[in-house]
Amino acid sequence: MQLTIIGAGAIGGTIGAHLIRDGHDVLLCDADQEHVDAINRSGLSIEGPVENFTVAARAVAPDGLPGSLGRVAIAVKSHHTARAAGLLRGRLDPQGYVVSFQNGLTVDAITAVTGPGRLVASFVNFGADVLAPGRIMQGNVGTFRVGEPEGGEITPRVAELARALPYAEPTGNIMGYLWGKEAYGAMLFAGAVSPLSIAEALEDPRWRPLMLAIAREVLAQAPVPPEGFDGFEPGDLEGSLDRLAVFNRGSAKSHSGIYRDLVVRKRQTEVDGQLGGLRGPLTTRVTELIHSIERGELPVDVANLELLADYERSLRDS
Repeated sequence: MQLTIIGAGAIGGTIGAHLIRDGHDVLLCDADQEHVDAINRSGLSIEGPVENFTVAARAVAPDGLPGSLGRVAIAVKSHHTARAAGLLRGRLDPQGYVVSFQNGLTVDAITAVTGPGRLVASFVNFGADVLAPGRIMQGNVGTFRVGEPEGGEITPRVAELARALPYAEPTGNIMGYLWGKEAYGAMLFAGAVSPLSIAEALEDPRWRPLMLAIAREVLAQAPVPPEGFDGFEPGDLEGSLDRLAVFNRGSAKSHSGIYRDLVVRKRQTEVDGQLGGLRGPLTTRVTELIHSIERGELPVDVANLELLADYERSLRDS
């Protein structure tokens, strides 16, 4: 299979490296020129407890993309979706299509460029981090699903992708998985305002009412039946917190990518791309706190979680 992956970071790079190792023809594209240069010079390395290997890979910056593209993956942060999709204008072959390896509900932003019927969506829940240019840590193996955004039958292109992609399985309800991830992601955003690990924020009784409430707030807006994964079960949120804590304690990736964006990489998070389209007082308050941290007005501190917990309590008592 030939695939061009736009966004060769934690998720796109990990998937691309596995595909290359399995003999697929992959072109990586990334806006980080140092990352591109390192890949072309020394290959792309996957490190960590899952596997350790290096593949020879081809990488280009966005201005080096070929003029014609057949099968393309978008694996950028959700708030960069429109920019990445814009690279496809005039490049996507008539029979070509796009697969999204992203968090968030990015279907509409991509199809606004490609037109209807040319997007396959996926749900990715394995943990990975970029360690340095050309080096990615894969922390665990998690659920990976691929499906048509409209749902229904497993199409030939979905079946082809599921056969090729690492750990992937086809599904007729990919949007259900993405809405489940929206709820889980909201809990991760809440926890990321503190230095606590994912597991610590999920299992501590002090934050349990907050985590349950924000997940419920998101799930109440889902237009499709949400799906469960890796310990998260929409119908058993209480039990989900404990199961998700166990799942995350088994990963070498202790903190979310949101936390790393705030503390390590000191860059804009995906909060607007993931929570921006949602309604509700808790997701709104979490978004405000994340923005305050991004602007340098607040430190990442447990006091922020205490503020959120107090706010959730006030909503219950009002």
